[in-house]
Amino acid sequence: MLRLISCRLALFGGILAATGGCSSTPVLLNASEQGVVVRYGAGSVTAADAFAAAQASCQRYGRNAVAQGTSQTGDIFATFSCVK
Repeated sequence: MLRLISCRLALFGGILAATGGCSSTPVLLNASEQGVVVRYGAGSVTAADAFAAAQASCQRYGRNAVAQGTSQTGDIFATFSCVK
């Protein structure tokens, strides 16, 4: 019984570690040829990381990311246009 509890605790700890790691990457929202919005947490991702994610998204269309603005509502939302 004790071993079963230990295994469940280890599994639960692994799940927490995995979901905590997800917040450390920028999330692309509404990515298209025209632009992309990047959502990220200020404590785990820098503005340079967000720009790199936007640039990678725009380069799929042969374009470059140009910052348009940011807003903060707990997370930071950075808006980029994809231009030739």
